Amino acid sequence: MKDRIRKRMDELGMSQGELAELMGVSQPMIAKYLNGAKTKKLLEMADALQCTPEYLQDGRNPPQAVFDKSGTNVTNIRKTNIKGWIPLISYVQAGQWSEAIDLYDPGYAESVVPTTVPHSKHTFALRVDGPSMTLPDGVNGHSFPAGMVIYVDPEKPAQSGDYVVAKHSGNGHVTFKRLLSEEGRPVLVPLNPDRSAFPVIRDEFEIIGRVIDASWGGL
Repeated sequence: MKDRIRKRMDELGMSQGELAELMGVSQPMIAKYLNGAKTKKLLEMADALQCTPEYLQDGRNPPQAVFDKSGTNVTNIRKTNIKGWIPLISYVQAGQWSEAIDLYDPGYAESVVPTTVPHSKHTFALRVDGPSMTLPDGVNGHSFPAGMVIYVDPEKPAQSGDYVVAKHSGNGHVTFKRLLSEEGRPVLVPLNPDRSAFPVIRDEFEIIGRVIDASWGGL
């Protein structure tokens, strides 16, 4: 681990003092890490070094090119822009998020992905599945094709017009839709206008979290 820490510092041109400031520790503590001491601030270190905690721990998920929504390569994004690394989990796990003890438990998440937006510590990411939130070609507006990563914050209150991840109260299935109001009651609306394939959901549901960002990064 100490070799990977030193390698990332060299790649970013970062001094021990700079890393210490970003992590909120003393410079002598960084020197201890570089000599093999273990850290309890693994997430803070990964944030500062623009890499995943897994990479620091055992070399998995090494830093790769990251792309923004426009497809621009932002691999060299300044370290002050990255707000954290978010666990990318499955829809099944998303339905159980409130029971999860730690989203960062080893093996719980598929991987972690970077975000540049402020978020709570319970934020997680999902990979969009299917075409229900994809607009047809030529139609303007937000569109979330299959494979895009969405960032979901359970602590952000949702209101009509927001994009949300919700759980069906009957069957427990988790879905990503737009929250709207219909005759005074909340409904979940797909962006895809094909209502024969993607009907409006009017059954009872529980909002898991509001979508705060979306990106092709981390794929």
